[in-house]
Amino acid sequence: MKKIKNCKHCHEQFEARRSNHVYCTNSCKTKASYKRNDYKYISGHYQKKETGLKIPDENTLNNSVVLEEKLAAIEKRISGINLDSIKNTMIGTAAADSIAYGLKKTFMPNTLPATKNDILLLNEEMKQIKRLMFELKYGGKNL
Repeated sequence: MKKIKNCKHCHEQFEARRSNHVYCTNSCKTKASYKRNDYKYISGHYQKKETGLKIPDENTLNNSVVLEEKLAAIEKRISGINLDSIKNTMIGTAAADSIAYGLKKTFMPNTLPATKNDILLLNEEMKQIKRLMFELKYGGKNL
């Protein structure tokens, strides 16, 4: 059911197609957004008003000093890392993963995720069971 409402931006009456419509057109919706967000019209387009240079307050200055100290600490930690240790870690992780997979495949094959081939085999088994059930129910007659 369509309802007559007043546009929230231009205050014209319009027929709302939905219960949550508050603007008569998309352009009114856009203009209202520009007004809410302090845009101003400049020769053919809207532009956010420039706020000018802000003088940083005491909290901002303290936060930037803390950030600079944290960045310096991170840079110090990074400089202590060498590429050989990263390479050895990667090789060790890959070896551990492959050994774990091999052991699972050998001793606990049912715990591995199903492969596409497993699903195809299961599908074939289900078809065979359906055929057997059909033969038992209808005595081998084809309908």
